Amino acid sequence: MRKLWLAPLFLLFFGCQDGSESQIFSETLPSSNGGRLDIIVVAEESVWSEVAGEKFIKYFAPQQDGLPQAEPIFTIRQIPPESFNSLLHRSRIIVVLEEGSESSLTVEKDKFARPQTFITFTAPSGTELAKLIIKNQEDLTKMLHDSEMEHLQKRITAKPQVVPQLLKDHHVSMKIPASFQIDQESENALVLWNKSLKSDQGILIYFEPLSEEDALIGDRIIPLRDSLTTHYIKGDREGSFMVVEDYIPPVFSNLKIDGNFAIETRGLWRTKGDFMGGSFINYTIFDETNNQRIMVDAFIYAPEIKKRNLVLELEAILRTLEITN
Repeated sequence: MRKLWLAPLFLLFFGCQDGSESQIFSETLPSSNGGRLDIIVVAEESVWSEVAGEKFIKYFAPQQDGLPQAEPIFTIRQIPPESFNSLLHRSRIIVVLEEGSESSLTVEKDKFARPQTFITFTAPSGTELAKLIIKNQEDLTKMLHDSEMEHLQKRITAKPQVVPQLLKDHHVSMKIPASFQIDQESENALVLWNKSLKSDQGILIYFEPLSEEDALIGDRIIPLRDSLTTHYIKGDREGSFMVVEDYIPPVFSNLKIDGNFAIETRGLWRTKGDFMGGSFINYTIFDETNNQRIMVDAFIYAPEIKKRNLVLELEAILRTLEITN
């Protein structure tokens, strides 16, 4: 059983095994189950109905940015301890909220199944539990999201297609699932599509040299994206094309992609001249090693189903991008 520790809290550690025993134990565990980004919360109703449950919902189930319909970042299901049966033991993400003599937080990997994350919050009162949740929610949210991403990447990129020549020419690799087919390719742009009965998923990759104006790129991401989708992503109707929906402004954040500074953009798109629309996620990456800016943009059209998990799939693909010298 592997443990993860979150400083600076005092965390409870029990059931430790040496490395070889831990590996053998992990390999004998059953596969975990449950939906993507689903959390099972084990808590007494007296705890869940008060401030601790309120804060957990506030910080772990806010609405995900960039979706046309409201969907939470995590889907949460609360159950009392007496209902936590052997089937639920196999859930991929489990959180326990309990009252105890001292405040502690433990994060265990693969306790009952694999892959699995098992988190236990313990505190003397509901108010102290709430404080513990507030203090650690940011780190835990990132950890859970990254864990789901890693699990998803292993599945959807198990049989990646051959890296397109354009990516090789620009010193980039990315694990693109074989279900994505090359639709268009030029000297600096690539468009891939994965079309099914329920959804269409597209990926647009674009390269251009870095310039002195790149310090202002945050203001230029949407105009640049619109210029590319106007040219490469057409609608079903004659003369129609994709643009960013500005009724609900996109959301920007900074991050690192393979060690390089990048800007993440989440938002909605619509088809100018048609009635189609959906979600997109965009990473604009500053590759100083190769003196280029890389824009990787993924979008979905799925009018009859929820979008959160489809966007997560696309995010998982884009985040496999690596840059070489």
